[in-house]
Amino acid sequence: MALFGKKSSDSSKSVAVPKAFTIQIDPSKFNLATKPSGPVHEQLETLKQKLTKLSSNVENNLMLVIRASTKKDKALASSAFEFDERYIQKGKFEVEYLTLAYLNFQQLDEADRKTVAHARMILKELERIAQFCLNIADKTEYIQLANIQVLHKDEYDLKLMGDDTAEMIKKAVEAFVSGNSKHATETLDMMKKIDDLYQKAVAKLKAEVNDSNIINSTGILSVVEHVHTCAEISCAIARHFC
Repeated sequence: MALFGKKSSDSSKSVAVPKAFTIQIDPSKFNLATKPSGPVHEQLETLKQKLTKLSSNVENNLMLVIRASTKKDKALASSAFEFDERYIQKGKFEVEYLTLAYLNFQQLDEADRKTVAHARMILKELERIAQFCLNIADKTEYIQLANIQVLHKDEYDLKLMGDDTAEMIKKAVEAFVSGNSKHATETLDMMKKIDDLYQKAVAKLKAEVNDSNIINSTGILSVVEHVHTCAEISCAIARHFC
């Protein structure tokens, strides 16, 4: 008599493999070695290129999910999860392997170690932004903006906030990649506009909320908060390179 259910060997056969375990990527193609095969600066340049590509994909998904949520486009929101799985997850996987290997298994000098440490810091911040993007996509089904029919506008300037935040992320990462502090300073300067848009949106939501629309208003506020936080994260990156 089976008092405790199926044996562990039986139950394991019925468990579906989560999608998170099925990223199609082969670490053997990363050309990792305890000693760089060429000049260290070429190795680090490759790392910077991969980080830039990851950043670009995160920026694109941020703009995509904002459009999905403001236009109540469920199909577009769903595509954000597919894009994350196909491109962003792969990029994070690769940059993580490179930064960990270079920091821990190669004898880099202090300056090069600092470069890799910065890349790893940026990776972690981009991971946070990528997750906020998916959180925004999750809200699509539950919020309704009044001006959904207007292609490039919404009453809370979410699209404008999103476009500017994506540009801030780009500039912050570029400050690291290029070594040009101007991009970092520009990122911080752009935050003033984001703060103004954020305060305006929050004030409008508070002025309009009532018991009949509080669920919808809370969902919109969540999206506003997420975008604002993504902008703050870009500033956190930028401050390292001012």
